[in-house]
Amino acid sequence: MKIMKLKYVIASFAFAAALAGCQEAAEYTPSIYITEAQKEPAKIVTIYNAGEKAEFSVSASKIVDKDTHVTVQVCPELLEEYNTTYGRTCVLLDGDLYDFAKKEVTIKAGTNVSDAGEIVVKEVLEPGTFYCLPLRITQTDGNMPVLAPSSTLYIVFRAPVHGKGVYIGSGNKYIVPGFYNQKGQDVERDLSALPELTLECRVYANDFTKSDPYISSIMGLEGNVCMRFGDVKIGYDVLQICKGDYQPAAINSPCATKQWYHVAGVWTRNSLRVFIDGKFITETRTKGETVDISQVQLWNGSGIGFGLGCASNYNGNRPLNGYLAEARVWTRALSTSEIANVKDLVIVDPNSPDLLAYWKMDESESVSDYRESYSRWNLRNKIVDQTGHGYDAYGLSASPQFLDATW
Repeated sequence: MKIMKLKYVIASFAFAAALAGCQEAAEYTPSIYITEAQKEPAKIVTIYNAGEKAEFSVSASKIVDKDTHVTVQVCPELLEEYNTTYGRTCVLLDGDLYDFAKKEVTIKAGTNVSDAGEIVVKEVLEPGTFYCLPLRITQTDGNMPVLAPSSTLYIVFRAPVHGKGVYIGSGNKYIVPGFYNQKGQDVERDLSALPELTLECRVYANDFTKSDPYISSIMGLEGNVCMRFGDVKIGYDVLQICKGDYQPAAINSPCATKQWYHVAGVWTRNSLRVFIDGKFITETRTKGETVDISQVQLWNGSGIGFGLGCASNYNGNRPLNGYLAEARVWTRALSTSEIANVKDLVIVDPNSPDLLAYWKMDESESVSDYRESYSRWNLRNKIVDQTGHGYDAYGLSASPQFLDATW
């Protein structure tokens, strides 16, 4: 009798398992979705000239047996949700600026991807602004349901930003004397114990330093906090963010010469984070220390503080060989979405909250008879801090060179 009961128990478990398997299998339902939305919620499109377009398509998760027509509409009411969720500052692309004549796409029988839908931008857009069109599947005549998470695609349009970068090398490197010794209660801004900090800029390397110490400085102050390419422990083409023994490096994402990158180092209250071209690369956990960008490091009676294109008293200040542009210091840890935002926008509002200093580095002013007391450099040009805080950067060359760029 016990054996019989055991058999019934085993059989019951087997039946339950089979039933559960059938239910799991039944939960999979072929569906229709916007192809691009399966990878990313937004598609960023740079419009160089009037008449250029953005394309999208619709997919089915299996081959369709008959022509399937899918309608996609612009849904302006979704814009606020996108901006809030992803930290963007998009405005709705005005209806007079685009043509969206083909709102219906077709997945042909025997295929699973539709023909392309397209939005044509009719005028040149304003640089420094994101324009967004939220698209959503609103109707289909197929026998498959719409996959809700991928039924919406945000197409974000931007204009290219034309700018310049200033040459950095042994003959021209910059320091920021306004940061020096800004500590205590008697200064307008105490820069000696910042709980959060973000350094970010665009950098273009003509070449990397390929001999000891293999360092090409981008910005900051070595031994305190700085961004640089290379070190004796990593490749000379690897971006590294340093603060003392915290030295996260993008060892799996080496950079190339003759190419612009947006790079950022973010000091949070518990980590030091590395970003390249708006994407998080790596980080090192920290212990809640603060950052001091007011220091001046002296060696044999002279030295430098916070620098642009240089960051050390040694090896001729370990300068970059290349160009810098759009360099900024924030007294806040920018989030991942904010880093992506400033990378894509290129230019930012100089009055942005927590923006300490902003050097566009697309032009300079001549300076005469300015010998900085710590570095003892004869400084011959000035790049103005756009924030109005007075943290101008001073450089060596009387006539610095500039490189035209489009981002």
